[in-house]
Amino acid sequence: MAVNEERQRISRELHDRVLQLLSSARLRAESSRRQLPNDPRGLETELYAIEQTIDKAIIEIRNLLAENQNPDDLKAGSLERRLKQELEIFRGRTGFKLDFRCAIGARSLPPEVERELYFTLREGILNAVRHSRATELHLTVTATSDGCQATLRDNGVGFEPAASESSSHYGLKGMRGRIEKLGGEIRLDTAPGKGTEIKITVPFDEV
Repeated sequence: MAVNEERQRISRELHDRVLQLLSSARLRAESSRRQLPNDPRGLETELYAIEQTIDKAIIEIRNLLAENQNPDDLKAGSLERRLKQELEIFRGRTGFKLDFRCAIGARSLPPEVERELYFTLREGILNAVRHSRATELHLTVTATSDGCQATLRDNGVGFEPAASESSSHYGLKGMRGRIEKLGGEIRLDTAPGKGTEIKITVPFDEV
């Protein structure tokens, strides 16, 4: 049982901390190939960003192999900035109509909540970009009376929730696990041909 739990932990960590980085690098490379063939300076900037992302993935793999994981690897107060960066990458790659609104103070989230919320929303964004065939993506992060709420909505093809939950992939399972670990909840509203809305609520005491 202990060995199986450790394998699952490593699989989740690889998915959340390494595959997300590599997926982001691939999307950035594809965007550069399509949009920057005649813009040497812009291409150089993007290639440098891709190199940095791959370096981060290498460091994460080394940390996992060395069991040297740092729970504070997300700088406090950087949630809005990091999500904006991710969304701008996807805007360039897909031509999505993107709407991002963050109405919560940079220092209002406990570090653990900020970290888990970032990785959860990042996975949701990646899933929408890779699988939904959507043309619009809306993301809001707001404060509530006892914590925070995030809503991620797209107008894509949707999917069957039961099939996703029963699959062996860690996408939605990992998102749910991160939020439930915080005592929060993920509500999923989707169906084939309907689009997808993911609503996340997380309770916490103010910082």
